[in-house]
Amino acid sequence: AVVSTQSTGSRLKRHHSESSRNYIEKLPEIEDHSNESRMSTDSYVGVLKDVMALRKNLCVMRHFDKLVRPTSGCSALFIDVWPLPPIPSSTYIEDDTTSMFLLQLSCILHMVGSWGGIRLRVMATSPTQQIGATEKVQLEGILKILRIEAHVQTVVLPQDYERLSEVEKYQSLNRTIRENSTNTVVTFMYLPRPPLDTDKNQDYLDKLTALSDNLPPTLLVSGLSKVTTTEL
Repeated sequence: AVVSTQSTGSRLKRHHSESSRNYIEKLPEIEDHSNESRMSTDSYVGVLKDVMALRKNLCVMRHFDKLVRPTSGCSALFIDVWPLPPIPSSTYIEDDTTSMFLLQLSCILHMVGSWGGIRLRVMATSPTQQIGATEKVQLEGILKILRIEAHVQTVVLPQDYERLSEVEKYQSLNRTIRENSTNTVVTFMYLPRPPLDTDKNQDYLDKLTALSDNLPPTLLVSGLSKVTTTEL
């Protein structure tokens, strides 16, 4: 008799590998955009969906043509992280892979060369000052466990935020971020998931535009794989 000693982890790894391979085989041919000025909306959002379907972490960059690399002695400047989604969820931040990925990426940037002289700031959005104080303590605890040196700043959202439509929430959050970005060099933000319905692709891009308009150089981030551990 032959007894299999393959671990559950190995089987799961092979299953995910086969799933990814099957998905790749079903992908359409790569489009040639060499003679086009820009991708179509459906093509662009389709690329984002494909990356997420393959369970890959994703970053979308905007305004990086305006990036000014810091020099030494720039302690009055900030790298800002907005780790919560524009539409609040019930998921704890430590269980949210995107939130953890945002913290990791910003920490890595903060450790590189002249970027180390800039202050890393985590912005905790909250409906009230009282709830914000609680969330600040929780975030400070998570940062301590992750050994990330950062200042947590509470930002209270407008009183009518919960009553706003989805588009209005994106616009309101954008105004809030701009008001707090006077000395910000780079902003890390939560990338909302694209819609399943292709008819809503343009609405999705309009929301991303409303969310990131007139901000400093911005990274919109989606994390689908666990990137941090507290077991060391």
